[in-house]
Amino acid sequence: MKNLLSKIKAKRVAILTAVITPAAAVPAFATDATESLTFNFDPAEMFTWTNTMLSALMPVLYITLGISLAFIIINALKYAFR
Repeated sequence: MKNLLSKIKAKRVAILTAVITPAAAVPAFATDATESLTFNFDPAEMFTWTNTMLSALMPVLYITLGISLAFIIINALKYAFR
């Protein structure tokens, strides 16, 4: 039992490390090498990329919802004729 708990703890630590490490390794880019950082952040560009990604993923959403709806209908028909 003690060995199983230590394996579970080790897996949790490994997962936590795998999640935190890339998040901590993201660099902050500055436009000039001055004393203060000036971030080049354009909110309009952010929403453009968001719109592009959502538009690309909508077919995946429609297909998934269609399959889910088919399962619901098939299940309802199965239970209706029992």
